[in-house]
Amino acid sequence: MTALDKHPPKLRRSNTERTAEMRGRLIDAAIDTLFRLGYSATTTFEVAKAAGVSKGAMLHHFPTQVDLMLATAQFIVDSRQRFRREQLFSGTIDPGLPRFYAAADVAWAVNRRPSTIALLEIVMATRSDPNLGRAFAPFLKTWIQAPRQAAQRMAADLKVKDVQSIEQMLRLHRAAMLGLAIELMFTQNSDKVESARRLLVRYDRGLAQRLVGKSKKTGRKPRARGS
Repeated sequence: MTALDKHPPKLRRSNTERTAEMRGRLIDAAIDTLFRLGYSATTTFEVAKAAGVSKGAMLHHFPTQVDLMLATAQFIVDSRQRFRREQLFSGTIDPGLPRFYAAADVAWAVNRRPSTIALLEIVMATRSDPNLGRAFAPFLKTWIQAPRQAAQRMAADLKVKDVQSIEQMLRLHRAAMLGLAIELMFTQNSDKVESARRLLVRYDRGLAQRLVGKSKKTGRKPRARGS
């Protein structure tokens, strides 16, 4: 065995890879700091310290707190969407009601993460931080419209025409999930939170089943006379 075999040369990472790794490290630290300390304490200095990097490295990637918050919020939303797609559209879950039922558990798995509280900290801060509010206007518009787009996809999957009822259900479900995530953080009472979540799931399933049943009835062709 040669010395080269014992100590193979390390592959040099590209600048793009190093940049992506550093940005990811800083965003992870921002999520953790937002979850532990809240928005007001999540300064670029605090995040740099949590990530174990210099203030200069932080400012190179995120010159301002607003830049860091925008990148963090977008990362959280993209990660949530990617997780949902992986769990629900991998080919292991049948479309229609089975996928709808599974979506409730996937939604809770996403919303009980610390990143959900981090995202809420950022969104709520847009009310009191004018610079953050202005920068986040496009993001918030997309976030508000998300249930409408999800309702259209879900209605097509369920073969339901009543998109409005699906959208209302999704908005209620999202608000309830976020509220339960906050309650879980403060109370640490997972049994009571889970009991409330199961009640919400029963309401969701009942509505979906009624809408599917209604669509099947209205979609039937009228029987010919004398048949």
